[in-house]
Amino acid sequence: MRRTLLLLTLLLQGAPAAAAATAEDADWPCVQRLVPEIAAAMIWSGPPLEQVEAEASPALAELAGELAARRVPLPDAEAQIETFAGTLAADQKAAQLTRLFADTLAIINRDRSSIIEGIRKFARNQQALAERITAGNEQLSELAPEQITERDALMARRSWDMRLYEDRRDSLTYLCEQPVLLEQRAFALARAIAGHLE
Repeated sequence: MRRTLLLLTLLLQGAPAAAAATAEDADWPCVQRLVPEIAAAMIWSGPPLEQVEAEASPALAELAGELAARRVPLPDAEAQIETFAGTLAADQKAAQLTRLFADTLAIINRDRSSIIEGIRKFARNQQALAERITAGNEQLSELAPEQITERDALMARRSWDMRLYEDRRDSLTYLCEQPVLLEQRAFALARAIAGHLE
């Protein structure tokens, strides 16, 4: 029993380690640094986004949605950009491509915000589960030896909670990669779009 409690304590102490590394957001459990939003200046080498028209055409907006979609492989997205750029008149190319980038980045940032909020919620749920396991341990330690039924029920619940905690922890690496992958996608798309401005 004492060994189980020690292992559990070590497990729960390790849980907030990544969050502690990111002091600016206690709900952020990932090793990767939290970047709430991809700034255009970080990845875009084209004209300032403030210079683009206020509203995109339906066709351009649809293309931006297609480019931002993670289901679309990057080579396919790059081919769509090339096709679109080929349809543009020389005097419209810079404005239209800049608008395409601006709309694509806005969609990617919305998706990233949603994923980041999901990761924060995940972290809060993990913390609540860790606290429930700790409370269960305290209840177990307070039981009298003759309280066999209560002990069995608490141990069964703790075993389930620990399995659930570990399963969720194993999926955290995948979750934490998603904002980074979107950031990489935004950078690749920015480079592909800017490549047709020349």
